[in-house]
Amino acid sequence: MPRGWILIVIFMMILGITGCGNDVLDGKEIDKISIVCADECKTVMPASFKETDVVIFEAADELNVFEKAITRAEVIKGEVDYGVLFYMYLALDDGSQKKYVLNIAKEDGRSGLLVDTYSGKGYAIPVNLTDKLRAIIW
Repeated sequence: MPRGWILIVIFMMILGITGCGNDVLDGKEIDKISIVCADECKTVMPASFKETDVVIFEAADELNVFEKAITRAEVIKGEVDYGVLFYMYLALDDGSQKKYVLNIAKEDGRSGLLVDTYSGKGYAIPVNLTDKLRAIIW
């Protein structure tokens, strides 16, 4: 195999291992996440929202799950029609904030939905990471 092909194969293997991800976080770290129970959420009321309309996540293990779910979510092509379960506010390490719709249904086996409220761009969260988010939120 020519040397150029070997380098291409190695590069593709590295991409396969690390993944391409998306640009949702623009390389920034999450300091804190606030989840607000929206209208759709109030009809099913997760246990974590029994005493409040806002749940804050600051523990490193929880933030890690959210970060993986956000960065590994796949862009949805076209328009997205959805109700709103949660509004998610990200506080980033540079002092900026981002607001998203986060739909994580109570039922197992369904992928989650992440929508940038500024751009309207939608992302599908992989089922395995949706399950981890569900365990934290519900």
